[in-house]
Amino acid sequence: MKSALHIISSARGALSYSRCLSTAIINKLIDKGEIDKVVERDLAKASPPFLDEALIWEFYKFPEMIDERGKRLLSYANAIFNEMNEAEIIVISTPMHNLGISSLLKAWLDQLVRMGISYKFNADGTKTGCLTSKKVYLAIASGGRLAYWPREYEFIESYIKAVFSAYAGITDVCTYRVEGTAEPNFRVDYEGIIQNL
Repeated sequence: MKSALHIISSARGALSYSRCLSTAIINKLIDKGEIDKVVERDLAKASPPFLDEALIWEFYKFPEMIDERGKRLLSYANAIFNEMNEAEIIVISTPMHNLGISSLLKAWLDQLVRMGISYKFNADGTKTGCLTSKKVYLAIASGGRLAYWPREYEFIESYIKAVFSAYAGITDVCTYRVEGTAEPNFRVDYEGIIQNL
């Protein structure tokens, strides 16, 4: 059995389509016996801190150079890294905001990605991620439909995959979408969306 981390990044609470989709994914994984423990982090209830002048310097220090003040500043970043490190499956939900991920999810990613923690540099200058062998399920909700946009306008799945691959070593990302939520008389079948999970 595996442990899962559930990241919720919509401000719409129980009315969030992305949250409902990610919850359906979690419930199906439980029903299939693939996970037995879930840690939930609702970013709307406890927003990640934005990087400021004091904090940004701590992110670019090697871990052994961080003093007690730095550890206090990095307490949120350390907590979410530990959650990621302990989970084998990560389920992330995000609405589409102006073609991109929610600002809350962006802030969470900015806290997660750290030199010497989520990734390290090799002798030849290349990077190696430190959170390998994890599976990510990405739940995206959008008012429109991907088929209506130019191909180069897909910024959510491609961005998440790029960040996790480059800065965490995670390459196994499976995406599910709720589309057309802004259409008149919209109805959603979450089980139908995840039927191949």
